[in-house]
Amino acid sequence: MHQKVIRDYQELVSLLNQQQPRPELLLGEILTNDYGMEACDLEIALRRQSKKSGKHIGLILREMGAVTDEEVNAALGKKLGIPYIKIEELDISSQVLSCIPVDVAFQYNLMPLAEYDGKLIVAMVNPLEASSLDILRFNTPLSITTVMASLADITLAHNKYYSKFDEDEALEESNLGTINNYPGSENSQQNIEQQAYTKPIVRLLNAIVLQGVLRNASDINIRPEPQRVTIFYRIDGQLQYSRTLDKSLLCALVSRIKIIAKMDISERRLPQDGNARLVRDSKNIELRVSVLPTTHGESVVIRILDKAIGLKSIEQLHLRAQEKKTLQAFLEKPSGLFLVTGQTGAGKSTTLYAMLHELSKAGPHVITIEDPVEYDIEGVEQIQILEKKGLTFPTILRHILRHDPDIIMIGEIRDKETAAIASRAALTGHLVLSTLHTNDAPSAITRLLDLGIAPYILSTTLLGVMSQRLVRLICEHCREIDTIVHRQYEKSESPDPIDYYFGKGCSQCAYTGYRGRTLISEILPVSPELAQLINCSSSTQEIMQLAVSQGMRRLTENASQLAREGRITVRDALSINI
Repeated sequence: MHQKVIRDYQELVSLLNQQQPRPELLLGEILTNDYGMEACDLEIALRRQSKKSGKHIGLILREMGAVTDEEVNAALGKKLGIPYIKIEELDISSQVLSCIPVDVAFQYNLMPLAEYDGKLIVAMVNPLEASSLDILRFNTPLSITTVMASLADITLAHNKYYSKFDEDEALEESNLGTINNYPGSENSQQNIEQQAYTKPIVRLLNAIVLQGVLRNASDINIRPEPQRVTIFYRIDGQLQYSRTLDKSLLCALVSRIKIIAKMDISERRLPQDGNARLVRDSKNIELRVSVLPTTHGESVVIRILDKAIGLKSIEQLHLRAQEKKTLQAFLEKPSGLFLVTGQTGAGKSTTLYAMLHELSKAGPHVITIEDPVEYDIEGVEQIQILEKKGLTFPTILRHILRHDPDIIMIGEIRDKETAAIASRAALTGHLVLSTLHTNDAPSAITRLLDLGIAPYILSTTLLGVMSQRLVRLICEHCREIDTIVHRQYEKSESPDPIDYYFGKGCSQCAYTGYRGRTLISEILPVSPELAQLINCSSSTQEIMQLAVSQGMRRLTENASQLAREGRITVRDALSINI
């Protein structure tokens, strides 16, 4: 443990008084002497630094894998006399929180901790960042004293302390509680629009969205109820309650959302869709916004599309070795149809994007048809469906075939016409990738036959089908043996009882017991024997039996294996019903 755990104000002040800068110490020497880094790694890093003048030695060592971020931060803290602390157990007062605007704390990854002798003690990931220090000085008259903390610690503190503070600030500063927010007159409409531009509402929305980004949420749900507004974040596929807002904030908050998403702020009776962009740490994060009128007010869902997280390589899908080998074999085919199936939210688009990322390395002409286009891919021509203007999947697909593509990605095969054109494109020398909504891989074949594709064409063009699910991983920080499941094994007199696990819940996983998700899949290659079954329009059961006999591992098998490895719970493994 390189971080000093701080439990109260006195410990924090004492540590600041004790720690003195040691400018004579070199960062490499500290890492070698105090943190066990190999001397040979330091020599290699110094040689690389001489070739890349100006690059920080700590960054080079991290890129080499010789040290961790935590070790570099701790060593820097020792050299500069800046304590590297853990703030999870420190109690922070509302008076201290008010010293820095909420949106500034989120945007610059910092956390006010305490006031001491006319100074504001602030935890930062990088206390040497001049722009962050300038922003701090601009927002508070107090002088700044910095300590170092990890990004994970600061994020936890944001979630803990700012979930309620920003709402209180909005209510207090704007006096929204005294205004009738529900539109019934021109005056009330003007009031709402004016409130949407006020600083507290802007800060409130920024805090809600930035917290969603920091918590790696895929969606933010803002739901109106009779007496309140409830905020949920969808994290690892599950909705997690975040906070409750005063109902008087709803209209101004929704109006602010409409402004940034370029919607009609005066329209409150019809559904609306919009888009916005958030720039954070030099990354563009796309926000897709949906507003629906309900009996208790307008409901909002904000989809967060972080390109750095959403775009993965084949390696990052974490497929098992045999499945990865099978998938890469499909990518080497010059033509044919490959399908990814699964429920909504199963990560089908992520898999297709990973395949396109791999395929684009060879420089083919790739065109995609998507609804909507979620991520921009370099070197790929992407087309957005616009049904109101007649740009449907079949319409665009017919034109694409005359546009000299090598590879075509169709966001989803929804109807007979799209299925027919896709199979024709695969038959005429194109590699076609698409998705389909079925519960398992064999069902995709019977689904395409039901859509009217002739069996002899399907057996010729179909390369294979991948069916997938996303399952939640047990949090490694609070993983414990599931004694109930263990006792059930004992009662059944199992010859080889296995230790199954569950997550007890801790601060690292927001007390859910889960942290992150992983992919489970079944991949069905079309063998000559399977092609014969397709030609005969065989049933799903017959196709399944042949596929399993030829080595296909079913989704349920892979889920059970993950449970035996202690990565997912037995309950989640049993929930994979197909």
